[in-house]
Amino acid sequence: MIGKIFVRKADEKGRVIMTEYKRKDVYIVDLGSGYFITDKKDIAEKVSENSANVFSNEFLRLVEEIGISENDINDILEKEITKKVHKIE
Repeated sequence: MIGKIFVRKADEKGRVIMTEYKRKDVYIVDLGSGYFITDKKDIAEKVSENSANVFSNEFLRLVEEIGISENDINDILEKEITKKVHKIE
């Protein structure tokens, strides 16, 4: 059913049984916070193309919601990059 949430327990190897995809090629798209699973290649490709845009849009929406300015973001990124570079050296 569309919109229904399914809960399946993964086994000790991380496998999840989904009988509706039995003996089919399955396309899995990593969305960052979860996965999109389908047996339709064209749909998987479309979701994959749009997933970066969705992530960017959601990130920008959250930034706007919490009120961080572009300068604040640049300062935070600069500090984090500097920390990483100094750890490498």
